[in-house]
Amino acid sequence: MQIVKTLDGWSSPVIDSVTHTVFTEAGTIQFRPDGCWDFAIMKTAHGTMVLRTGLTTSAVTHHYAAGDEILSIGFKASSYMTLMPGETMRDQGVLLERVGRDRFWLGSDVLEIPTFETVDAFVAKLLRCSIVEDNRLVASVVSGHPMAMSERTMQRHFLKTTGLTYKTFSQIERAQQAMALIAQGRPAADVAFALGYADQPHMIRSIKAIMGQTPGQIAARQTVGNLQSG
Repeated sequence: MQIVKTLDGWSSPVIDSVTHTVFTEAGTIQFRPDGCWDFAIMKTAHGTMVLRTGLTTSAVTHHYAAGDEILSIGFKASSYMTLMPGETMRDQGVLLERVGRDRFWLGSDVLEIPTFETVDAFVAKLLRCSIVEDNRLVASVVSGHPMAMSERTMQRHFLKTTGLTYKTFSQIERAQQAMALIAQGRPAADVAFALGYADQPHMIRSIKAIMGQTPGQIAARQTVGNLQSG
């Protein structure tokens, strides 16, 4: 069972979502690609870890124990921060070094480890100190209203900012859209046609490769979760 709190209504140009999850029993969870990179503050019986993760292209399975907590601050794909040598924004997480009980190193800066209640101040400092910035060109592409630019310029900015090609990012977005429509009860064949998949089997293979499970498996797990929490 999970106890989840979310913050909605963000006006920040760089934040997509904030979620605090407390696990009341041991188990596993799949984190699926969502077009965001994150700061994840993970609390376990062994202590607190601060992890900066890049955009992912496939599902990641996380094992947790009773009492574990995760605070996830999801940043929009168009936001970026200067990376340290050897870091990447794609399919990797970087464990950030702690300083005492409540601080951590981020490059050459020492920041307070955020809590659910202090996320706004944490994000404000990232922006104020230009640690995180927003690429307006990439933001325009992601929003579906691209600024005037050449294909080459768009691809270069997109790859540098997100760590993904625009094609890969679009495939993830399409898989998310397909899952949402199927969850609403739309026939899979109709969804495949509406979103431009070659056919229904192609859609199912694509979703499984990205999300780790077929739409049917994901829907079945959601149904079980709803019944358990109801």
